[in-house]
Amino acid sequence: MQKFKKIAFISFWCLLVIGLLVSLGFVNREQDALPCKSLDISVNQDGDLYFVKKSDIAQMLKDRGDSIVGEPKSSINVTEMEHALNSHPAIANAEVSMSIDGVVKVDVKQRNPIIRVINADGDSYYLDDEGKLMPLSDEYTMKVLVANGNIMEPYSKRYMYSVEQIGKDSLLCATSKLDELFAMAKFIHADPFWKAQIQQVFYNSENDMEIVPTAGNQKIIFGDTTFMEEKFNKLLTFYQQGLNTTGWWDKYSTINLKFRNQIVCTKK
Repeated sequence: MQKFKKIAFISFWCLLVIGLLVSLGFVNREQDALPCKSLDISVNQDGDLYFVKKSDIAQMLKDRGDSIVGEPKSSINVTEMEHALNSHPAIANAEVSMSIDGVVKVDVKQRNPIIRVINADGDSYYLDDEGKLMPLSDEYTMKVLVANGNIMEPYSKRYMYSVEQIGKDSLLCATSKLDELFAMAKFIHADPFWKAQIQQVFYNSENDMEIVPTAGNQKIIFGDTTFMEEKFNKLLTFYQQGLNTTGWWDKYSTINLKFRNQIVCTKK
């Protein structure tokens, strides 16, 4: 009798589990057959970021044949959609998800350029805040720090690498200036005063960096990014003295910050 009760108990639970699995299967099939109700697209536009708009994302999905709205949930491959969006050169990250009630949600984070590089051949591209190369956009130009002069790196041979990867590759980093430009751009971008004060970085024939201010016509020779913060502090002291002294500003044609613990100025 005891054995029969045990068998009956086990059989009951087995049937219950099987019943639940079958019910879940029916529910899942019904859910998969439900149509997608809407497409909810979110694009960050922090500051002046307008490389990608909601309409652009919708058009990208449409061009792929992803009609989405009205289609059965089972026919919508969110993984493929996510992969396609993340391949866009202006998108840093895209996440696609679908709710139980049939809403496809797309969250897009745009890449954030901090410097525009123009090499010696006129080839132009951005470096973003993660140190990755980014092509220019035909529809939008972002106002950022500009670097030009004796810079040789072409976009076509560097776009698949980040600045960090270039720095770790002995062949790529041998003649690269992108690591210095990225370090300079990060420093300037993070400081409101210097971000407003400096508009251009120029590499001269001696491979020294020169910075071009928005105010004043002095040539400011920076050298390289060694002791960068110290050099900017020296330049700030120079500015403060100049602003507080009548006529002092116009005395000098060149300000040289290359040498540690001193500023070498050339009078006009």
